[in-house]
Amino acid sequence: MRTGLTIVLSVVASGVLAATPDWLPLGENANGNRIYVDRTSIKSAADTTSVTFRTELKTPLDTLNGGITSMRSQMRVRCKDMTAAGVEVILFENEARNQAFARNKAAKIEYLKEPAGSSADLVIKQVCNKAPAK
Repeated sequence: MRTGLTIVLSVVASGVLAATPDWLPLGENANGNRIYVDRTSIKSAADTTSVTFRTELKTPLDTLNGGITSMRSQMRVRCKDMTAAGVEVILFENEARNQAFARNKAAKIEYLKEPAGSSADLVIKQVCNKAPAK
C-alpha cells in the first residue's frame, strides 16, 4: 500500500514540476516592455506552433484596484509565413498572487503579420529560430 501511494505521489509531483514555466527573457519590445517566452509551452503540431509569453509592462496601466503590471498571452505561430494568431490574453494586477484583472479569449483565430519590434514579433522570431536565444 505504501509503495503504491509513493508511486502515485511521485507521478503527481513530477507532473507539477513539468508544468512550471521556464521563462526565457527575449529582451524589450518597441515600447520598452520586457518580454519572456515560456520554453515549456512551445508545442509544434502540423504547420503551427503554440506558445505562451509574458510581458512585464514598463508603465503599469491604471485600474480602480491599482495597476496592470503584466500580461500573459497565448498564441499560435506559423513559421512558413511568420504570422501569428492570438488565442488568449490575461491581464494581471498582481501576477505573483495570480490576481487577474481580465481574461480575453479570441472569438476567431486569425493569422496576421505582427508589427516589427512588437512583443509578438519578438516571440515569433524566437519560436521560428530567427533570433538568438539569450
